[in-house]
Formats: sequence, structure tokens, C-alpha cells
Amino acid sequence: MTTALPLANSVIGTVRNASAASSSAAAQATAQQAAAQQAAEMEYKRQQAAIQQAAAQQAAQQAAAEFEYKRQQDAAQAAAAQAALEQKYREEAAATERSAQAAATSRQQQAQLEAEAQARQWAHDAELRQQEQELQRQKDETAAAAAAAARAKEMDDFRGAQEQTLAQLRAGQEETVRARETDAQTQLAQLTAAADAAEQRRLAALRQAVSKTRAGLGARGVTAQDGSGEAILLGLTNSSETERKDAQATDQLKRAAIQQGLDDAKRRNLLELSQLADRQRLEYMSKFF
Repeated sequence: MTTALPLANSVIGTVRNASAASSSAAAQATAQQAAAQQAAEMEYKRQQAAIQQAAAQQAAQQAAAEFEYKRQQDAAQAAAAQAALEQKYREEAAATERSAQAAATSRQQQAQLEAEAQARQWAHDAELRQQEQELQRQKDETAAAAAAAARAKEMDDFRGAQEQTLAQLRAGQEETVRARETDAQTQLAQLTAAADAAEQRRLAALRQAVSKTRAGLGARGVTAQDGSGEAILLGLTNSSETERKDAQATDQLKRAAIQQGLDDAKRRNLLELSQLADRQRLEYMSKFF
């Protein structure tokens, strides 16, 4: 538009100069001038239209440029907003990630602390259990030792009582046996004395009978060397010997009876001791095993 205005002014000036210079040919000039003016006007209108068109084009270009600028600005703003949003998202994601990492680190540290605390607690509990087990073991050992000592003492006391009972029975039996032996010895001594006395009486009776027989035989004029006298004396001797043997046999029977009674008493004592020992053994085994 600015370029078209000088051009129109130049055309108008030229027409005016031509009109002044050719005033003589006014009629022609008028027509020419009118034509030129019309042409100028037309050119002016064309120029105006061109100017308007150029202005419209310039306006359109300017609008397009402004629109493009606005579009670029909007795009730039949108890009900036998108970039800002993306930056915000990145920052938020980074913050979230940092927060997550911090939370994870905190949880890890907390878990580690809890694990360490749990491990310490477990170690403490294990140590307490070990101490309790050791204390219980010592108590059990002490109780077992005490029980074993009490059992050993009870066994010793029970065995001692049994041995005392056995010793008392043995002592009583020995006392009884000694008394029976003493009585047996007395009886044997009495038998010996009685046998000796009987033997003396037998011999005295035999001598007396032999003397009487010899005296009777001598009064009848029969000597001891005669067959009849010898037979009579031999009969007396044999009768006396038989009596001696009978007395010895009776004495042996009495002695055997006394010894048998003593042996029976000893065997009964041994049997009684053996039976008591067996009973005590069974009582001991049933009580302690």
C-alpha cells in the first residue's frame, strides 16, 4: 500500500503537467485528459485494488504469520507445558522413585534393625535356654546323685539289716549248736563212763563167775583143763563177751543217735540259713530291681 501511493501521485502530476502545457488543445486535451484521468482513476482503482489486494495479502500473510507465530507460540507453550509437565512427571517420578528408594532403604534398614534385634533376642533366648538347660541338667544331676546316694544308702541299710538278721540267725544257730555239742559231749562222756562202768561190772562178774565155777568144779573134782570144766568156763566167757558186744552195740547206737541229732541240727541250720539267704535275695531284687 505504501508503494502504490507515490505511483498514483506521479501519474496525476504528469496528467496535470500535460494539461497545462497543451491548454491550446483543450478539447482534445479534455477528452484525452478525461480519458487519461479515467485511465488514471482506473489505474488508481487498479492500484488501490492491487494495494488492497496486497494489503489483504499482507494482512493475510501477517494474519498467517501471526497465526503461525501464535501457533508456534501455542506449540512452544504446549511444548513448554508438555516439557514442564514431562519435567514435572519426571521430577515427580524421580521424587516418587527417591521416596520409594528412601522408603525401601528405610524398610531395609528397619528390617535389618529388626533382624538384628530379632537375632539378638534369639541369641539371648538361646543363651537363656542354654543356661536353663545347664541349670536343669545340674539340678537333674544333683537330684540323680542324691537319688543314687539315697538308693545306695537304702540298699546298704536294707542289705545291712538282712546281713544283721542273717548274722543273728547264724549266731543263734551257732549258740544252739554249741549247746547241743556240749550236751552231746556230756552225753557221750556219760555213755563212755557208763560203758566203762558196765565193762568193769561185766569183768568183775565174769571173774566172780569164773572163780565160783572153778571152785564148784574143784569141789566136784573137776579141773579147768578138763573138757567139761573148760566148756563151762568158755561158756561163761562167751556169754560175757556177748554181753560186752551187746553193750558196745547199744553204746554205738546211742552215740550214733547223739551224733545224728547233732548233724541233723547242723543241716537244719544250714537249710534255714540258705532259705533265709534266698528269701533275702528275692526281697532285695524285688525291692531294688
